[in-house]
Amino acid sequence: MTQTRRRAATMFLAAVTALGLALTGAVAAAPAQAAAPVAAPLKDKTYALSSYYGPRCMPVRGSSTYHLGQDFGASSGSDVRAVADGTVSRAGTVSGFGQWVVVDHVVDGVRFSSLYAHVIDGDQRVRKGQKVRKGQHIADVGSTGTSTSPHLHLEIWRGGYPNGKAVDPLRFLKKRGIDLTQRSTRNYARTVATSCRYFTAAKVRLRSGPGTGYGVLRTLQPNVVLTAKPGDGSGEWRKVTRSGRTGWVHRDYVSPSYTSQGTRYTLTSLNMRARPNTSSPVRRTIPADTSLTMLRDVKGDWQRVRYGSTNGWVSAQYLSDTRDGARVVPKKSGNTHSWVDVKKLYLRKGPSTSTSKVMTLRRDQRVRHLGKMRNGWLEVKHGGKRGYVASRYLTSNKP
Repeated sequence: MTQTRRRAATMFLAAVTALGLALTGAVAAAPAQAAAPVAAPLKDKTYALSSYYGPRCMPVRGSSTYHLGQDFGASSGSDVRAVADGTVSRAGTVSGFGQWVVVDHVVDGVRFSSLYAHVIDGDQRVRKGQKVRKGQHIADVGSTGTSTSPHLHLEIWRGGYPNGKAVDPLRFLKKRGIDLTQRSTRNYARTVATSCRYFTAAKVRLRSGPGTGYGVLRTLQPNVVLTAKPGDGSGEWRKVTRSGRTGWVHRDYVSPSYTSQGTRYTLTSLNMRARPNTSSPVRRTIPADTSLTMLRDVKGDWQRVRYGSTNGWVSAQYLSDTRDGARVVPKKSGNTHSWVDVKKLYLRKGPSTSTSKVMTLRRDQRVRHLGKMRNGWLEVKHGGKRGYVASRYLTSNKP
């Protein structure tokens, strides 16, 4: 082989080798990452992860003690998107969740349902039976139902809703290529309290089991403090402890905060006491014509109230149902009058609607105060007859 031919052959082999390397690199770079079979329910960087899947203390009255989903704090009206292709099985209004959408899916042979709750107009964008695509706008973030602020509550039910099993949405979607913790603006700490502190929302029976068929252990008054463990519950019943005794109460009668029993007004300056008797220490002195929050039933002539951030007991006879009633009560008995402010008002023998009628008073008739108020009832005199009227039907403005 001549020198010229050898040089040509060498150059040809080098060119072929270079071309092969180039082709190999091109082939290696060609495959793109396969798209995830699921999508995020909200646009990236528009939400914060808050309440997580798992046991918890009740955040609001009547809520669950086991969070079956994941909460996304987001602006009201934000687009809610289907996490996968599927068929809408539920849309519209439902108790607790307010407005919701449920979509059934089959992804890579796995059957599951995605549930979107507390949304706005759950049946405005989609209807039951409608086919939806992954990432499709199906609802808007809201705060409907049992909710404290705008957010999306997302549940994933493996096997389908409601007969399947609720699983952690974050783990389920991450396993399929969507890490929601990396797409959020903030991830709140994922912690579980060691115990929960609740209050009775009304007078309620503490039972030995989760149902009305179980025996009554004791009767609890409104706003009694209860303790519980996160996740302790059975259906609509909550397992709680009061003064060392553990039992069950219905969730509707348990609240994480005090439950107001209404507002009343002081007729005069009052001492708030630690206990319902005059020998008990004075906690605060409350000015006349001050609104108070009622916290529990009256004990005799005493009412437990909240004034500002302080709880205590006051004499119930110096409370009025209306502010107007507080203004017209005299500083000295017999010196003040008021006028009937309704078409017809019964003058009764005692401070209760269960007592007999003494006479019927008409609008604009004047009554003289005798200065004794009991639970919103004022003792008055008219035309030589004395009795009690509900102070809320009187006015201090002369007609």
